Amino acid sequence: MQPSPHPLPVEKRVVLVGAGNAHLVFARMWRMRPVPGVAVTLVNDAPVVPYSAMVPGHLAGEYTRDEVTIDLVRVCRRAGLRLIAEPVVRIDPAARRVHFAARPPLGYDILSLGLGSVPTPPPAAGDAPGSVLMRPLGRLIRNLDELAAHLRDRPGPFRFAVVGGGASGCELALAIHRRLAAHPGFGMTLFHAGDQILPGYPGRAARAFDRALRDRGVSVRLTARVVGAEGGELVLADGGRALCDAVLWATDPAAPQVLRESGLALDPAGFLLVRETLQAVSDPAVFGTGDCVSFPAYPQLPKNGVQAVREGRVLFDNIAAALRGGRLRSFRPRRAWLSLLNMSNGRAVAAYGPLAAAGRWARHLKSRIDRRWMKMFTVPPPPPVTPAELPGMRCGGCGSKVPGDVLADALKRLDVPDDPRVLVGCRAGEDAAVFRTGPGDTPGPVEVQTVDHFTTFVDDPFLFGRVAALHAVSDLYAMNARPFAALAVATVPHARGRIQADQLHEMLAGAAASFADLGVVLAGGHTTEGSDLALGFAVTGHADEAGLFRKGGLRPGDVLVLTKPLGTGALLAAWMRAGCRAEWFTGAVRSMLGSNRGAADVFARAGVRGCTDVTGFGLAGHLLEMLDASRVSARLDAAAVPVLAGFSDVVSQGVVSTLHEGNARVGCRVEGATPPAWLFDPQTSGGLVAGVRPDRVKEVIAQLRAAGSPDATVVGEVVETGPGPPVIHLT
Repeated sequence: MQPSPHPLPVEKRVVLVGAGNAHLVFARMWRMRPVPGVAVTLVNDAPVVPYSAMVPGHLAGEYTRDEVTIDLVRVCRRAGLRLIAEPVVRIDPAARRVHFAARPPLGYDILSLGLGSVPTPPPAAGDAPGSVLMRPLGRLIRNLDELAAHLRDRPGPFRFAVVGGGASGCELALAIHRRLAAHPGFGMTLFHAGDQILPGYPGRAARAFDRALRDRGVSVRLTARVVGAEGGELVLADGGRALCDAVLWATDPAAPQVLRESGLALDPAGFLLVRETLQAVSDPAVFGTGDCVSFPAYPQLPKNGVQAVREGRVLFDNIAAALRGGRLRSFRPRRAWLSLLNMSNGRAVAAYGPLAAAGRWARHLKSRIDRRWMKMFTVPPPPPVTPAELPGMRCGGCGSKVPGDVLADALKRLDVPDDPRVLVGCRAGEDAAVFRTGPGDTPGPVEVQTVDHFTTFVDDPFLFGRVAALHAVSDLYAMNARPFAALAVATVPHARGRIQADQLHEMLAGAAASFADLGVVLAGGHTTEGSDLALGFAVTGHADEAGLFRKGGLRPGDVLVLTKPLGTGALLAAWMRAGCRAEWFTGAVRSMLGSNRGAADVFARAGVRGCTDVTGFGLAGHLLEMLDASRVSARLDAAAVPVLAGFSDVVSQGVVSTLHEGNARVGCRVEGATPPAWLFDPQTSGGLVAGVRPDRVKEVIAQLRAAGSPDATVVGEVVETGPGPPVIHLT
């Protein structure tokens, strides 16, 4: 919940592809010195990135996963960058577009590539059983976690090979050995094509690692070039073979395939050729940093993180200068730099130019430097929102709805005449309006309509469009209707024409993708300009009158079933304040992208009559609507209600949706235990809650989980109400 980082109309776009060290430095500097009228997007194939210098320490058990992981969701939100966590499949410099597999391309005025490098196992060897690639690092960590579990569950002889005796191969070999050597029968061999490990490092550093490997019982085979893998064996260039059950390929780096297909000027190895200004030799609108680039001016420059950090500062200055039409400066690499290699035994090797030494002091120095780097990209929890901040920090999504009591008061005073064609209108308090399509009062086919509209709750128009469409059609599924057409009302912020068109296209493409999955046609709509991105839909569907779900359909004895977890309101509020961890945010997004169509089908087959969807007024508000309409009460089992990961954490920090307070006004109708925060949390694209006959509950839960609602569960039951208004008994 913070003001837009781009209050001026967006005139130019910068896209950073890859979350390498240089781009992280750029993000940090952008947070402190943003360029007005410029929007920056970071594209990375995952929402978190392990810090490569600390990965060996994590594998050796010296650091937790969190200690070595940079949370891009929080880093980008804090810096005012948009994050797209999707792999790039193609770069088109001629059209200035970055392409993805399942979303619209991203346009740019300036592109920076920090794609890193990829390992180069022999042809087909990377796909051999037991192969572990060194990158991406997140996959490496997962693969070794799985291997550790396998060795724990199936003890016995196990031969692990590391192919490549460079710095990464040696560090990882010692780290993996420390982690896995305790398993009975585990053995490791390091294969290196040269006659000395750690090529390019001082001989003293190489000898220190050689001793450490041999002292641990790791077999080191020099001048052993591996050319393939088949049938559980490594194939050597001299014709020899070596048995292995798993192999880590820590071989020389290669350029990513997306670079090779870009049409940009590359060196013979496929790396992007860049000038000293970090601009691509063949296109000044493209910059490059890190392992994916090659400098004609410095052909022997090694690819390491130290250089990338220094490139990041130059990259920021030069992109800012290019945006303003200013003069760019040159990157000048250092002749020598400090390199610290973890030996996973409390010691490290320090190398500087021709000098090298090993000891515990070097390990302490490395830890201090690495932790200082991580601290720069660790976002502290946001402070609670104060009442004075609320007017300018309103939530989007369903958190932007008008409170229920305000809506009820307005509708109560509205003079709407009756019409025989309207079977269910605004006075009925249902999820959608229902119209008879035939003459007379005989139940038959009916037309069902609803309208929905809210401001964006994320900075990705494509994702916003997907969720907004699913949220809009949910009201029809909540009444057992089948939507078939939708009209859009879209608001896009002021921006340069092409930028505005791209933003509108991304948003509507997201909506169209969700609608297509459900068989709904986006038939037209209306667009306006405004200060914030917003989207709404008028959705039309068909139903059978006799089969409609109604809020008044609950009966005593019904079992209450909820199909999705709660918590999106507070988590989205935390995201807006850079306080939502990546795994929490992705969990919330995954839940919001789940359609309620499958759940409605299951409920219909089970003969459900009482149902609604849980959206802006929270579980308490929407359940009380059902209880009032049905003249019953409910007993709710608080321990059984599914809640999204991270919800309790952000609420404990005082972060809730701006609609939470209005929703909590119905707390006077909750009896028993103290009402938990999730009871009043507004949901965007929330699940369904329905009353199911007790004899059908077991099969309904099984069918719901099979139909795409894995968190569907029994949360309570419907009971007789007393003389007063219906209440929720919380146990």
